[in-house]
Amino acid sequence: MTYQSRGRTIFEVVLAVCFVAFLVGFITVLCIGNYFRAKRAQERQKQRRDAKMAATAGGAFGTAGGGVGRNNNMDGRGGGGGMLGGGGEKGGVDYVAPVLPQQAGGVAGRLL
Repeated sequence: MTYQSRGRTIFEVVLAVCFVAFLVGFITVLCIGNYFRAKRAQERQKQRRDAKMAATAGGAFGTAGGGVGRNNNMDGRGGGGGMLGGGGEKGGVDYVAPVLPQQAGGVAGRLL
């Protein structure tokens, strides 16, 4: 016999095998769940990016004066989605990233 139990009973060996199997299964379930969560988040990000690109291509964000068009419906009543849920009354994205104001020389302000 190549395996020595080193004084352990069969019950202890079975208990150790069950514990290791539980740990491996638990970690596997966590990894699979994290994979699917990240996959859903990636799909939501892609949808938001596509909606923003479509709105930008349609001229919804730019105005003649160089300002930014905004939909300030930030209270989550915009048709099913909270702040970034999209699907507001205009059918687009509810959130627009802030833009730094133009300085006198025509160059955007610096952050640092």
